[in-house]
Amino acid sequence: MNAKQLIAGLAVLAAAGSAFAVTPYPPETPFVSTKSRADVQAEVAQAQKDGTLNQARNQYPTVAAAGKTVTRAEVVSQIDKTEPSVYSGN
Repeated sequence: MNAKQLIAGLAVLAAAGSAFAVTPYPPETPFVSTKSRADVQAEVAQAQKDGTLNQARNQYPTVAAAGKTVTRAEVVSQIDKTEPSVYSGN
């Protein structure tokens, strides 16, 4: 009796697992290009001349680097000048 229940259970699991193997969503449609490679390259060259290809740079502006770098000795001297109520790690 247990063997029959085990086999029936495995059959149900196999049937349930195959139910998930359906067609992909969204349905895959083959891509068909209407332009040639030369057309696309000409459009890219034109966009580079117009400046329209660099629109992503306008969305996330780059941050300018700091003007002056501070040496380790300057940082240590700044820490020494701080008031004693500030935790210095010692």
